[in-house]
Order: sequence, then structure tokens, then C-alpha cells
Amino acid sequence: MFSDPILSAFDRLQAVQPERPLVASPSRLATVADVHLQAGELASRLHEHGLVPGRLVGLVAPNGPGFLVGYLALRRCGLVPVLCDLAIPSHALEGILERFDVAGCLSLSDAWPRGGEHWTFVTRLGAIVRHLPETVGAIKLTSGSTGTPRGVVVPSAALAADEAQLALTMGLTAADRHVGAIPFSHSYGFSSVVMPALMRGALAIVPDERSAMAPLAAARDLEATFFPAVPAWLSCWVRLASPPPLPPSLRLLTSAGAPLAPETARAVRERFGLPVQVFYGASECGGIAFDREGTAAEQGTVGSPVEGVAIELDTETGRLRVRSAAAAEGYLPEPAPELGGGSFLTGDLAAWDERRPGELRLLGRADDLVIVKGKNVQPREVENLLRSLPGVDDVCVLGVDGPEGPRSVLRAVFGAGAAAVTFEGVVEHCRGKLAEHKIPRSVVVLPELPRDGRGKLDRRQLADPGLAAAAVFAAGACRSSGA
Repeated sequence: MFSDPILSAFDRLQAVQPERPLVASPSRLATVADVHLQAGELASRLHEHGLVPGRLVGLVAPNGPGFLVGYLALRRCGLVPVLCDLAIPSHALEGILERFDVAGCLSLSDAWPRGGEHWTFVTRLGAIVRHLPETVGAIKLTSGSTGTPRGVVVPSAALAADEAQLALTMGLTAADRHVGAIPFSHSYGFSSVVMPALMRGALAIVPDERSAMAPLAAARDLEATFFPAVPAWLSCWVRLASPPPLPPSLRLLTSAGAPLAPETARAVRERFGLPVQVFYGASECGGIAFDREGTAAEQGTVGSPVEGVAIELDTETGRLRVRSAAAAEGYLPEPAPELGGGSFLTGDLAAWDERRPGELRLLGRADDLVIVKGKNVQPREVENLLRSLPGVDDVCVLGVDGPEGPRSVLRAVFGAGAAAVTFEGVVEHCRGKLAEHKIPRSVVVLPELPRDGRGKLDRRQLADPGLAAAAVFAAGACRSSGA
């Protein structure tokens, strides 16, 4: 019979330290024994449904001990949890469950359940059900910001390897207290908070409410030592006139999920006295690179490879390949050659930084490349220049459909704080610093850039033709600039 390394680690915790605090908020506490007992009760209820081990089951639960209970219960039954975002609309969730041929869905509305009766399990009657080996510990969902989400098939051994590699790289121990502000269903939150709690008993700190500042308040109250954050939060913090202080106990503040602007990283260090240590990873392979010294983000790199991770750069395309014990087995519902056999060929373009040996610099996404008048444009290069415009702290450059075909027009979309931005000002700022074909021909200013729960930009919204009505598009200026 298969021995799940995650279950084995948690069982050792239960045997040695049952009263150890495992999940806490400013007003509530759940111990290892609390989670163990509820997971056992829930597993017994799930057994009544007669599901065959290896079946896929959706898991929908808010951050808190309930999520850990649900995950453990499914794994004790030999079932494969599909980690679903609590914020997914019901119709979209049903589409995901159907797409991956799951046998049912286990859901919870209260982060702090008092027993198995607070859970809802719905069997998908008549559905074609998929069967995977019991060795699969979870199905992670890709963000789907540019298309339909895919399922990433991650063995329990790979999840455990990622946790061990990150702990070694970041210097994390069982004594650390992790802030659980990122949704536990997301790869970043699952690896940074859920896995350390289950594998090592590291305390998971969750806020009592959903306000923007609640995670910081919980971190202060419970003396957090590790705060996994995303760029959107950090940008918000530094824009506040009087931001709340970080907890004196905090020693590690990371940023992942999306590129972190060097200006934001610098502003966080200057305002809070603590550097942001950028973390680069993917659902398909776990941690890839980490800023060990706290200086990489301000220099525009993502640090050096995580312990146990080997990185290769494709000489023809510049795409980054990762080899790691944490790599997933493949995708659902269809496999792809990019993932499998212990390696993952990412869609990221990268290069080793010449000024900082051993550190990786991301150059953008291969699928973000825009062809303007037959010439390549890498949006990241244009974004880096536009961030130096006065009042700009958030900008995205992408290709949108135009008279010459799909994604033939370069659009720059600015977020809040850039109200003074004009088309003419953007063109003037870029002229002389960029080749003419790299100068944006569409400029849009929004109250804020649309992002998903992971902090990643929603590029489908940004490419919406309806935004053209808000754009300052000047055909005359295009002609005068040689376009």
C-alpha cells in the first residue's frame, strides 16, 4: 500500500505533539489534534459514498483549519484533491469539475468547522470519472489568465520535495509562523503555508476578517516571522499615507505570483525597513529561484536557483527549463510535452544576469511577444521604460488586435496614479529610447489594473476591444512618429 509522505509527516506530528498550535487567528486556535480528529471524522463520512481510491474530488474551502481538514480527509481516503479557488463563480467551478472528470466536490463555507456535518459533499452523478494513481497528492489549477485553466498533476512526493527544498533555501523551520493571506488553493499559498503546517507543524496565521489590512494585523498579533505577499499588496502598502508597521517579529517578506517592480521593492525597504525577497516559482514545478540576500528585486532579478533545482536556458528560444524533484507529472485534461519526466519547460524568457553572477533575470513571456510590422516587441522592455513616467506605479503592455491583424497593435494600460498620462506624453517619453515599432499606439488609463486572486494581471480584460473607447488613440501621431 502506498505511504503518502504528507500523511506520514502529519501522523508523526500527531503522535509527538498533538497539542501543538497549527492554525491561529487573533481570536481562534486549532491544534494538531483538532485537525487530526476532524479529518478522521470527515474521512469516515466520505467513505460512506463508496468512492474508489484515485478518483478526483474538488476541494473548495476558505483559508483556515477547515482547508487542512478537507485535504487530509480526501488523502486518507486515497482520493485526489483538485484545489479550487473559493472565489470561482459556481458556473465556472462546474465547468472545471466537468473538464477534469471529477467524481464529486467537497466544499466548506466556514473556515473553522466544528465537525464533519459542516461540510457539503456533492457526487457528480452520471459523470465520466477519471482515475489517477493514489500517489498523486493534488491537482493544482493554473491561473488561466490567458485561457482555460489546466490541471497540474502533482505527486505527493513532489509536494514534499518542494516543501523541503524551499525550507532549506529560505531557512525556514518548524518554529516559524507563516501568514496565510494567499488563498490556500493557489500553488503559492499551498506551498508557503499549507505544506509547512502539515509537514513540520509550522503555525499558519489567518486573519479574522477579509479586509486588506487584516493579514497585517493578524501578523502583528501573533508575531509572524514569514509573510508571503504579492506585488499588488506591496504596491498598495507603499502608496498609503500612513501604512501600518510590519511586525517586529517578521524576518522574511517574500513576493511571488507576478513580476515585482524594482521601484516597489525599494519603496518597501525604505518605508518598512525590511527587504522584499522575491520568489519565483510555478504550479508545474514548485520553487525555481529565490533572492537569498534581499537585494535581487531592486535590481530586477529573481535571485538564484532554489536548492535541488537545475535551470537550463534554451539556446534557440531563450525559454527556461527546470529540472527538480518537485516537478509535476503532467497536465489534465490533455498532456503536453513541456511537462513530465522530472522537468518543465516554462513559457518564461530568461537570461543569467551579467552584473549579478548566478542570478536569473526574467525577460517576459514567450507567448506575450508582439509582432509589429514584422518586428518582435517584448512588452517587458516597454513596461520598464514606462514605469519611469511621473505618477506611474502600475502598467501593462500587450498586443491587441488591429487593422493589420491579431495582436498587431501595442497597447499600454496604466493603473491608478497615472491620471496625467496622455498618448502624446507616452510617445514623447519613448521616442529616442525605443525603436519606433516598440512605441505604444494605444494608451488606456484605468482606476486599477484587473488582477486575479493570485495577483496576476487578467490579460483577457486588458486586451478587450471595449477598452479602445477609453484609449487615447491618435492616428496622426502614429503617422508623424513613422508608424
